Amino acid sequence: MSAEAESPPVNVTLDEIVSLCKRRGFVFPSSEIYGGLASTYDFGHYGVLLKQNVKDEWWRAMLQGPERIVALDSAIIQHPRVWEASGHLAGFTDPLVDCRTCKLRFRADKL
Repeated sequence: MSAEAESPPVNVTLDEIVSLCKRRGFVFPSSEIYGGLASTYDFGHYGVLLKQNVKDEWWRAMLQGPERIVALDSAIIQHPRVWEASGHLAGFTDPLVDCRTCKLRFRADKL
């Protein structure tokens, strides 16, 4: 064992994380000077750099991995027949179940 004693885990709240990220210039609430928008953030200088590093690493892992996934950049707006052929219109559902005790929502197929 090392000479240092193990410290107990620290519970950190989301508000504390957001506050730290704002102070360090990673993220800022979007439109903050006008009252802001709930759960919408703009990236500061360090946030932009971190986001790009994460994207670059994900891209490298996907394209150079053993599965040899190929890249495709397509439009989000598609002909309705594309969504029909993919099953998104007829059979793509995620039924949810609300827990009355803990007030959380779960996917029915994951219970």
